[in-house]
Amino acid sequence: MKKSLVLLGILFLIQSVFAAPWDFLRVSTSTAQVINPIVVWVVMLISLGLFTISMLALKKRGSRRLMLIGGAFGLFFLKNLLGLVDLYISPGIFMNFAVQGVFDLLILASLFIAIFRK
Repeated sequence: MKKSLVLLGILFLIQSVFAAPWDFLRVSTSTAQVINPIVVWVVMLISLGLFTISMLALKKRGSRRLMLIGGAFGLFFLKNLLGLVDLYISPGIFMNFAVQGVFDLLILASLFIAIFRK
């Protein structure tokens, strides 16, 4: 029994030496790819709701900060809408990481200005 456990331990160590350090994430990434269409729809609907709420707040109490926050939520909604279109029309060709990075930069800049500008 001890010999078989030692042998299994040695085999595990050899396998882990030659394996990539991110191999344990393969199950999670494959699951994320399966549920991606559902997640994109949910995030798009939530971002649309947040954009609508921020625009209603801007209409009620117009301020520059609310306009910037509403713009950030609007960019987030647009990013997810384009991601949804990309998912069904041109899978991964249009909304690549570079385009998503530009959207993220604009969203963060809008929120940063809204928070720290006097």
